[in-house]
Amino acid sequence: MRLTTILALVTIVLACGATALAKVDATSVTERLNMHNSVIGPASSKGWRVLFDAYLNMSAPPMKVGDGFNANTIWPGMDDWSSVSDWAKANASLAVAMKEASGRVIIGLPYGADNVPATYRSKGVMVEIWTDGNLRNNNFAYLDALSEILAFSTAETYRLFEAGEIDSALELAMVQLRLLRKFCDRDFLVEKSTCMQHLIDSLQNMRDYFYMYGSKMSAEQLRNLSLKEIPYLRPDRNRLFIPEADRIVAEEILNSVFDKSTGNAQGHKFREVFTEIQADVSPLGRFGAARRWEEIAAWHGGLPATQERLKNIFDDWWRRWRIRSYSSMLGVETEYDKTNPTRYAAVIFIVNDIMDVFNLRELLVIESRGTTAAAALCSYRNALGRFPSKLVALYPDPLSRQHAEDIFDEELNPLQYRAVESRTAIDINAERRWVESGACLLYSVGSNAINDSKLEGHPVHGGDMDLLLWPPVNSLLRNVTPSP
Repeated sequence: MRLTTILALVTIVLACGATALAKVDATSVTERLNMHNSVIGPASSKGWRVLFDAYLNMSAPPMKVGDGFNANTIWPGMDDWSSVSDWAKANASLAVAMKEASGRVIIGLPYGADNVPATYRSKGVMVEIWTDGNLRNNNFAYLDALSEILAFSTAETYRLFEAGEIDSALELAMVQLRLLRKFCDRDFLVEKSTCMQHLIDSLQNMRDYFYMYGSKMSAEQLRNLSLKEIPYLRPDRNRLFIPEADRIVAEEILNSVFDKSTGNAQGHKFREVFTEIQADVSPLGRFGAARRWEEIAAWHGGLPATQERLKNIFDDWWRRWRIRSYSSMLGVETEYDKTNPTRYAAVIFIVNDIMDVFNLRELLVIESRGTTAAAALCSYRNALGRFPSKLVALYPDPLSRQHAEDIFDEELNPLQYRAVESRTAIDINAERRWVESGACLLYSVGSNAINDSKLEGHPVHGGDMDLLLWPPVNSLLRNVTPSP
């Protein structure tokens, strides 16, 4: 299941069905959510007020942030770059706030619209949780504000590079990475998945900066990035954890549809709650679904057993999250997959399989390592005037062997690397680009663990094939001239 499908399912289950439940203790739910490590703590340790106060003062971007205008599409060769550059320059104070917020321990934005100032609510900088005793849309509205902030910082970084302010540009690029890494610690699946993807995109942008402006950076600047900055984003299994707020939501939904005194499923509650959710997906199936959910309630497991099933699913995910890649446990059927879809239909219906987040984490790790290695390659080139003939020439300085490992390789071999000795074609999905003699290639074997580029006889990127890390895919597709 693709990430976009997971996000859609989360929206359907937790948002569309939101109006169905009644008499939920909203205060209790919000308090539980706000006890998470990404929220709790003294105000001085949190960056949300610093960041979003500055955001509220930001002028409107020259075009609406969305599919056509965002941190992935902004660069100096885009249409109307001058307007984007002027907008970024006019809001430079936001970069100062981003730096301060990135230095705080956590972001700390509280859950619940009532826990942020009215000015924030009016601008959509909040997470709406259940209010007035009713389950309502869990609306992660602040993610739109975050997308605008990232559009600004990407535009400002390019503006600074274009103006020759290399030190300031590199600092802001790294601030953006550190800030996003803190957002990745948020606890809902939608939040974590969205912010992990933002961090992946920002790491790709960082490699574009190296490609376009690398010759203007010093070897020492790049060495510092590869040894002391990018590796310490730590998106690995020991620092970046699975989302658990969805479990809290699921527990509250279950509590609302079972009789607390007997522990039995209540047919009318199953009908009201789950039919409403299902009807939002398929309105014409409302009447058939109502009868079906009442039938399911009759043979559904009791509340204690259902709660235990929910606990087992999340415990299993936790264990899998912490083990090394290619552990034999990863081949064992998950507790989610083993769950009886009839006896525990409520659990299957309201809890989304989060295994795609496991895949997203692996992609994030490889993007981080690829960006670390790219900084090391450019540092070597700037110091010696050429790229190394072999990747091992970078060990241990400016690249540690650990941060050159390809986690998609079962034996954890280094990322694939070769110096380019003659003009070479690169196939990126349906596009073909060329690199000239004197360049170099760095790629991961990707999720299929097969060196497709070696089999094809030339570099390939996209789909389930290899992941090209250098030269940057975006720069090649934009036909950018590499930094001399």
